[in-house]
Amino acid sequence: MIDTSDTTAHLHPELIGSWQLQRFWYAWPDGRELEPLGACKGQLHYLANGFMSVQLVSCEREPLGTAPSDDQLVTAFRKGFAYCGRWYWDGQREEVCHQLSLATIADWDGVTLNRSVSFKEGSLLLGTDAPNLQLPEGGFLTWLQWQRLPNH
Repeated sequence: MIDTSDTTAHLHPELIGSWQLQRFWYAWPDGRELEPLGACKGQLHYLANGFMSVQLVSCEREPLGTAPSDDQLVTAFRKGFAYCGRWYWDGQREEVCHQLSLATIADWDGVTLNRSVSFKEGSLLLGTDAPNLQLPEGGFLTWLQWQRLPNH
């Protein structure tokens, strides 16, 4: 692992900035796809000082009101996630690495998440084949497509 605490030398300049989520989905080799949050929105920020943050939420969230029930809170938690930490570019693997310091999913605290990177038709595509908490059996690719936010 690269220690990015004192340097920004391992950052990819094309990633720096703010991004808006276009689509989040799982894709299986047989062509099946699943959008785990349904229609969703999100923002991703890669700062030039090596810090990053991301948040994704379903567009189908219900307002909680002033006294939500436990069931409402559980449902709300399942409708999105967020994390932040440091990031660096692994040029040999062409991956962006997210070194998490804080996450809504406690299992991710202190973990490094690696994402393949490709730029296609003005958008950023991040992907991974790592199993996740929703579908731990794996066997699919996770994709996130981002569009750069204006003025970033």
